[in-house]
Amino acid sequence: MIFKRLIIFSIVFVQIFIAFNPARAMDSIVDDAPPVDESKPYIPVTADNLQDMTAQAAILIDATTGRVLYEKNPDAKAMPASTTKMMTCILGLENANDDDIVEVDKRAVGVEGSAIYINEGDKIKMSELLQATMLASGNDGAAAIAYYVGKGSLETFVQMMNDKAKEIGATNTHFNNPHGLTDPNHYTTARDLAKIARYAYQNEKFRKIVSTKEQEMQWVNPAERKDIYGSTNRLLWNYDDVTGIKTGYTDAAGGCLVASAQKNGVTLIAVVLKTSDSRARFVEGRALLDYGFKHIKEMRTVDEQKLISSIYTHNSTNYKTTVKPIQPFTYLVMDTDNVDDFSWKMNLPAYIDAPLKQGAKVGTVDLLYQGNVIGSVDMVTTEEVTEGFNLLGFCLLYTSDAADE
Repeated sequence: MIFKRLIIFSIVFVQIFIAFNPARAMDSIVDDAPPVDESKPYIPVTADNLQDMTAQAAILIDATTGRVLYEKNPDAKAMPASTTKMMTCILGLENANDDDIVEVDKRAVGVEGSAIYINEGDKIKMSELLQATMLASGNDGAAAIAYYVGKGSLETFVQMMNDKAKEIGATNTHFNNPHGLTDPNHYTTARDLAKIARYAYQNEKFRKIVSTKEQEMQWVNPAERKDIYGSTNRLLWNYDDVTGIKTGYTDAAGGCLVASAQKNGVTLIAVVLKTSDSRARFVEGRALLDYGFKHIKEMRTVDEQKLISSIYTHNSTNYKTTVKPIQPFTYLVMDTDNVDDFSWKMNLPAYIDAPLKQGAKVGTVDLLYQGNVIGSVDMVTTEEVTEGFNLLGFCLLYTSDAADE
């Protein structure tokens, strides 16, 4: 009798433990997809046989300039699955404070799919909620973020997602939810996801979140709850150069992955969509990154002296001033590139008005690859432009204005 009671007590204890500590009951590496059918044939893809990728769409870009290094159907319409959460995360970072206390909206509870197991009324810091959601790919966590940032309205948050996508230049993307569950009006492209990832990667907090392998979370309410969440991104565990970013999987979307890696000062971003299974997304994402690093010839910096220019001034004691790039103009060169593929273009006004402080932005210089802009750097004044009168400057300005007429 006593033995039977002990067994019943043990079962109840385990059930309670799992209910209140769901993440602790998991391994550090969390799967957001069903097990792979090992009986299905799969040709391992490497940097040397990208043509064998099962991904229906893929792209590899230089994170610094946005230059495309490899692409396969980059503009084909596809479902993003949980890579959607990149946008949810960046909106949370940009529209809330780390220490904001998020009280879970009841409408976020029980969202299907991968979860962080939240309950109505639970309270957690926004920074912790973002981290947990991105690590465990929690659909319920994404919904909680959306209701908080959208001030109780999922529709408002979704509109914010679409507005941000347009701002970034992801013009072939339309979001209809914050988590990526299948919806015919929720779609993107490999190119657009690369643009979103590149934008998000410029945020230091985002980089920290997506590069984290596992982390313990402390809830505000219930105060006794602590969870350890592990990343769904297996590349963080078995590819030394990987720095993030996000996995995704649904039956409709197939295997999805947006991955970043850094090596020798170069950061690359790879996107694979609708791979044959959840295993293939990691193999093929890694192969893309390997391909990029394998074919990088060098990092080249434009000679600053070639970019220094003069510009006429108006209402200044000097009739012209010198401008230069605000920072070194560095770009990567692939082993297939020709030196003539690269050029630059100055975007400067005919003259500038005084006064201006030293370091004031007056224009830009664009780096072009095969005629397409792949990077831009601000051009700034090298000295203070003081207000005053200069006869030569006045005459030059008058002559220029007369010619324009």
